[in-house]
Amino acid sequence: MRSTIFRPLAPGPRPPGYWLRLFSVFGIALVVALLLLPVAPGYLMMVGLVYPLCSESGQTPADYGYDYEDVTVPARAGGSFRGYFVPGSNGAAVIVVPAFNSGRGSRLREATLLAAHGYAVFTFESRRCAGMGGLSLGYKEVDEVADSLDYLLTRPEIDPQRIGVYGFSSAGATAIMATARLPGLKAVAAEGGYGDFAEETLTPGQSRNLLTGYYEHVFLWSARQTYSLLTGLDVNLLSPRDVIAQIAPRPILLIYGSREVSLPGAQRQLAAAGSNAELWIVEGAGHGNYFEVAPQEYEARLTAFFDEALKKGN
Repeated sequence: MRSTIFRPLAPGPRPPGYWLRLFSVFGIALVVALLLLPVAPGYLMMVGLVYPLCSESGQTPADYGYDYEDVTVPARAGGSFRGYFVPGSNGAAVIVVPAFNSGRGSRLREATLLAAHGYAVFTFESRRCAGMGGLSLGYKEVDEVADSLDYLLTRPEIDPQRIGVYGFSSAGATAIMATARLPGLKAVAAEGGYGDFAEETLTPGQSRNLLTGYYEHVFLWSARQTYSLLTGLDVNLLSPRDVIAQIAPRPILLIYGSREVSLPGAQRQLAAAGSNAELWIVEGAGHGNYFEVAPQEYEARLTAFFDEALKKGN
């Protein structure tokens, strides 16, 4: 029986222009990839801001020597969130808003400082810790401030005309926007928050290099579009400066460090707010270490502000 051996045919000559077309396709793909290169970092940055992991300290008011109640509050956004209620003695209360992805144990030092002066305080956890989806970086979080206000209004020992709010960083921005929307909040102390998020973080600088300038514009465009995609909001809504005038005549205390990058935004907020607002610039402080730099003055200013703003009969 004869066997047949099949051998592959030798490749024929390439058609005219084959290599030129191949290199053209490769070149176009490379150019497109380079042009779109900044899109991915902008997308990933915003995903990280909207969906960070919960950061829970695990601390309770008992770690600072205070009795407290473990509270669960129904959320108008759906679901519920947990909080700590520390009873007071003067009939007034302050809501402590969680910054970014923090839990209800954040800013307990500041909360219990107020408790030491007779205030009831209510701290609560962020949406990320409550399993309520992504963050909006301040705008939608106003709903949880409203839920917290509703909870405090159910407590007979709290004077409904003497409830204020305190927030640090993104929670400072939330506190300003919440007070503008909620007339039941009678005073706001806000530390280190942005004045206008898009203007301060998503606006391109002045680049002398054309390529660098292009990459920056595409990166920031990607971040803006991703924010809208993930939250359903226009990022321009993140602007306490645009709404701070609506708080008048209720008192506003802004606290920022002299080394803080967001200080110019604070000064613009002060100008927009009017005579009911004051800005304390903590000399030598950066973002969040106001108490460490000036502990005695910090306590005196914060408590004096709420003492005056929430005093009985106001």
